Amino acid sequence: MAQQRDDWGKKWASIVAQAWADEKFKKRLLSDPAGVLKEKGLSVGPGVGVKVVEDTDEVAHLTLPQKPDSDELAGELERIAAGGTFHLVVTKD
Repeated sequence: MAQQRDDWGKKWASIVAQAWADEKFKKRLLSDPAGVLKEKGLSVGPGVGVKVVEDTDEVAHLTLPQKPDSDELAGELERIAAGGTFHLVVTKD
């Protein structure tokens, strides 16, 4: 699970960098996040919607991740305590 999260994080960082450099790409990411993610080799499960939001000077978005299963909770807490972050808002439609 941790390796999968690391791969997501690296690919997401690349997507963010591209969005910062290319306004047209950013608009497409904001309007069709699932399509862009799929195009970049990231997929979400069936029935899971994806929403990408952009922080501004006036609004900062914080994500409260879904609570992991109890078996994963200890590992998640250790990772977060070590400075891990979440960068993607994933919601079920």
